[in-house]
This record gives sequence, structure tokens and C-alpha cells, in this order.
Amino acid sequence: MSRAADAAAAIAATSDPGINPAFDTALFRRELDLAREAVFDLHLGAPLSPAERAVHDAWADRLVEEILAHPSALCHRDFHANNLFPFGDAVAIIDFQDLRRGPDSYDLGSLLWERTTLDWMTEATARPVVERFAAARGLDPRTLEERLSRVLLQRAWKVCGTFARAIAKGRGETYRRYLGPELALVRRLLASSREDREFGEVLTERVSAVC
Repeated sequence: MSRAADAAAAIAATSDPGINPAFDTALFRRELDLAREAVFDLHLGAPLSPAERAVHDAWADRLVEEILAHPSALCHRDFHANNLFPFGDAVAIIDFQDLRRGPDSYDLGSLLWERTTLDWMTEATARPVVERFAAARGLDPRTLEERLSRVLLQRAWKVCGTFARAIAKGRGETYRRYLGPELALVRRLLASSREDREFGEVLTERVSAVC
């Protein structure tokens, strides 16, 4: 994890080569809408009511606005174990096709909370990795940790959609195992703002049987 944090910091410090446009409102909102559709409509077979949809959309709008105001850096976007390999004292990385500029904690979220780490990753376990990345980037680790929790919330809900869509399409046994823990992560990350609380109430009512 320490070497991976160093690699993420090195990517973040690199000038944007312009392979893809930066993360923006439309991209993040589309990911959240696709997750809403996959979890509620396809997987649970129970689309949100108009009032519940308004709650989801208000939460999504607020979250996207918040994370797009974070400091930005170059992001690998798929910075997780499947794309990282030991290379001497460093880490080799593949799959740069989604490289783009975005919130500076995005790759940390990908690294620390992906499906193979859900069973054991905690804030305490993640903290040394966050601190190492922060030191390499000259950032305050506590502030970075706060930003990470918000970016991770967006990413976790997106991933819930990915898992739910795969289950609905009959590719579920691999992903079914991870959907409950990923939904639990979303619920844990929801904060005390009105938008987070109201969406948390909708989510808890709908998915309590699966997480």
C-alpha cells in the first residue's frame, strides 16, 4: 500500500496529457443516476417515487458540487489492485486509458476501498496510506481525509450501480457478494447534512434487507 500511495502521488504530480476531458458535473451526475437506476430499478425492481427521486437528485447535485470544488490533480481513475504490480521497489501500473484530471483524493479511494478490500479496510487501516500520500503531495492529511470521504461516497455509489447492473444482467454471483458491503460503505459515509440524511433514510428503507 505504501508503494502504491507513492505511485498515486507521482501520477497526481504529473501534468495532464489531455487524453480525456476532466471530471465534470455531467460525468459525475451520470454515474450517480446510473447507480440509482441499477440499484433501485433493475436490482430491487422498485424504482424511486417522484418524491424519493427528488431526494436522490438533491443529494447527488450537492455531492457533485462539493467534490468538484476540491483541489484537482491528475487521476488514473482505475487505481486498484488489478492494475498494480510489484516492480522492484516500486509499482508498475497498467490501463491508463481513463486518465483525467479530477479531485485529488480520487485515486486513494480507488486504491483503499475496492471490492477486494471491503472486508477488512477501515479508516484506521487507511490512515497511514492517506498520510503517506499527503506527505508526498505536501497536503494536510486530516483535510485530505475529509475530502477523501466525500469523493469515496460518490465513487462507492457508482460502484454499487456497477455491481447491481451486473447482477440484474445475470452475471451476479461474483458481484452479489460485494454489493451488500458496498451499500454498507455508502450508508457509513453519508454525513450529517440535510441532503445526506434524507438520502440515507431512503436508501436504508430500500436496501436494509441486503446490507
